[in-house]
Amino acid sequence: MWSMNRRRTHTSHLQIGGVRAEVTYKDVKNLRLRVLPPDGRVKVSVPFGVPESTVKEFLSSREGWLRQVRADMLRAHPPKEALGNGSRVRLWGEWLAVRVVDAPRAGARLADGVLTLSGPDVAAWERGLENLYRRELQAALPELFARYEPLVGRQHTSLKLRRMTSRWGTCNHRTGSITLNTALAEHPPSALEYVVVHELMHLIVRGHGPQFYAGMDQLLPDWKHRRRALRVGS
Repeated sequence: MWSMNRRRTHTSHLQIGGVRAEVTYKDVKNLRLRVLPPDGRVKVSVPFGVPESTVKEFLSSREGWLRQVRADMLRAHPPKEALGNGSRVRLWGEWLAVRVVDAPRAGARLADGVLTLSGPDVAAWERGLENLYRRELQAALPELFARYEPLVGRQHTSLKLRRMTSRWGTCNHRTGSITLNTALAEHPPSALEYVVVHELMHLIVRGHGPQFYAGMDQLLPDWKHRRRALRVGS
């Protein structure tokens, strides 16, 4: 039963040198530090009761690393240029030249390294690009699920693809539903494979404890390298 005494999460901000961090106190066991694409936002999850001085010391000890990771991420994720003739977009880690054509409906067609986006306006071109990412993911995912679900020993029950701002994927342990970020189609296929394995592991292990990491090591021995590459956008 839910307890009225259960503490609620609360968020504040700390400035450490040139790094501003969003600090959230919640029901976790350890300090957890994340740098989120595309703009390098820094988030820290902190167990209830940990003093602010400890959080500051934790962040200060990692300030150099944070600066480097944020710089790498910002280089990998330059501010999005408006879609139009001569702009570029990424698909599976490769940059594609964009051509736009006027049309009554949104569409996207790839040929000879050129992505043609059609529609009456920029919003339609963006919808066409997002739909292309969805189609690419839908084509790539069945093989990955077929490969790894027998190894995990459980199948997903439903799949959703949507644009997310702070997560690459989510998994509902109880229902078996998996949601994946359509932005994964912008990155190399190895990134998608890592996220799929990660979410499939959550079908059998809720958190990120020793059992979860042991399963990741067994299924995808280089998963840590893939996670680092995805964090900096390579």
